[in-house]
Amino acid sequence: MIPRESYFKQIEPFVGKNVIKVLVGVRRCGKSTLLEMLYDKFLDQGIPAENMLHITLESSEFASVDTKEALVDYVTGRIDRSQHVKLLFDEIQEVHGWENALRSFMVDLDADIYITGSNAHVLSSDLATYITGRYVTIDVYPLSFSEFCPAYIEANPGATEKSAFIAYVIQGGFPFQSALEFEQEPSVKYLEDLFSTILLKDVVKRNNIRDVDLLEHLARYAAAEEGHLLSMKSISDYLKSERRKTASETIANYMNAMEKAFLLYKVPREDAVGKQRLAFNEKWYVVDQGLRQAMGMSNQMNIDQVLEGVVCMELKRRGYKVSVGKVGDLEVDFVAKRGNELEYYQVTYLMVDERTREREFASLSAIPDNYPKFVLSMDEFDFSKEGIRVINLVDWLLGE
Repeated sequence: MIPRESYFKQIEPFVGKNVIKVLVGVRRCGKSTLLEMLYDKFLDQGIPAENMLHITLESSEFASVDTKEALVDYVTGRIDRSQHVKLLFDEIQEVHGWENALRSFMVDLDADIYITGSNAHVLSSDLATYITGRYVTIDVYPLSFSEFCPAYIEANPGATEKSAFIAYVIQGGFPFQSALEFEQEPSVKYLEDLFSTILLKDVVKRNNIRDVDLLEHLARYAAAEEGHLLSMKSISDYLKSERRKTASETIANYMNAMEKAFLLYKVPREDAVGKQRLAFNEKWYVVDQGLRQAMGMSNQMNIDQVLEGVVCMELKRRGYKVSVGKVGDLEVDFVAKRGNELEYYQVTYLMVDERTREREFASLSAIPDNYPKFVLSMDEFDFSKEGIRVINLVDWLLGE
């Protein structure tokens, strides 16, 4: 298993506390494996196996555990209610009325509870309704490059950080690739099937989507336009050009459904000087660039877009809230906020000529504050100037 210590650091402060630990993220990003690793950690710490219960609710073994009553009966029939217990539920949304079951466990048992799920709507709105203030959400993503790189090099003797990054750009970071020894062709085939599964199980099924063909069309269009400003009207105009007249409300509902399934991430715009959120146009990013490749795009041909997507998801992985900055008529790729921290980022493939460097520096130079400003590129040379740092993108990805 590929180590994912950053998530255990996030979970650790809440272990043993009377709050539900909710691990959410796109299907197959590693949530189930994290629960398995957590279970093993508890065993290593000396917690008896009989005081723990780990249930994978998508497994056929638990097909009959599909209601609140069945889940409560299953759990209470297998634990000692006089003992402190740890309950780990994988894909909890498969159980009808699961939120009521969790509430009863919190009231009736001395339980330390961990759950995972692949749909943001189910795990946020329902938990907020039934267990207000008694849960903490931990966002889980596909492998970061710092997690992917050592695993790739171990599976491919002679590989370098550079060759690992080329693979990462094309294949992304879904963990199952390690079982395929990161071979490109089977990895992309796996991702093609995964894309279909996410659409059907986590979007269509969860949201009663009627027009599956339109949904898939929108997903591929959003991937193709990754990093470009979009509005529901501009998407509607595109569909009209494709002879598919669709209401903006329908488009918004379908896009939001893909966002709730963690397939797409919406990044809003803000005035980078006045710090006000702008109401119109936002950017959309695919959760993992390997999925983008599997959706029929050429990541190598669209390298600037893809690198921007890699940086966006890495900032989110590091706990930043991300927006697109507007500075007059100029744009800052990302405004990143984390607590009291504020940083600005431009992302480009290469800055080989002065014209490109002037373009990338212009928007950052126009911001009048003194917060850190960065340009991330694949350049090996340091073009830093006037307080704006230029950092090699691979070094930055491996740096935290």
